[in-house]
Amino acid sequence: MDKCLETMVKASSADATDSKLVERIRAGDEVAFELLFRSYYPRLCRFTLRLIRDCSDAEQLAQDVFLNVWEMGESWSPRGTVRSYLYRAAKNQVLNYLKHRRVVGRVEELEGQHAEIARASLQEDYERKELTVAVQQAIELLPPRCKLVFALHRQEGLTYSEIADVLEISVKTVETQIGRALSVLRKVLRPYLAVVMTLMRSLQS
Repeated sequence: MDKCLETMVKASSADATDSKLVERIRAGDEVAFELLFRSYYPRLCRFTLRLIRDCSDAEQLAQDVFLNVWEMGESWSPRGTVRSYLYRAAKNQVLNYLKHRRVVGRVEELEGQHAEIARASLQEDYERKELTVAVQQAIELLPPRCKLVFALHRQEGLTYSEIADVLEISVKTVETQIGRALSVLRKVLRPYLAVVMTLMRSLQS
């Protein structure tokens, strides 16, 4: 309960800080804009890169989000938290980008990863680095929407409500997708059961 209260206090403080940044940016404060950029740009790069797998284009899309914010000036009025607004804007940038290209060979790649993981077995001296690779491969096997929801929650730290806002789905759908992700991870990583049980408890906390 104390941990939950601490999390709520931190979230409230972050929202208050972001709210002040919004006011300053709307007023043309370049310092405030730089603070926003430095705080969120690396995260948006990770997010867009996860969707398009092209480092250069991912960085450009993240930059475009901030460029649009600055160009809106005093008309910028983000709905929800600033964090959810920026991730939602980044998602829209990616969707527009994907209209001009096709992702080739993705299914074959995932099938190859699945075969590789299925053949793997846990050795007593299996190093943590190898396990990390196996976990990442398992995450890649998730359906696109499920993988994205899982990544936003576990790797980017967004709340269920923020994820629902970014992806324009219900909180219940977010909960369902997280549950599916954990189920798939348990199944695919069964050869590593002794080590993965600890990971699963952490993911559910």
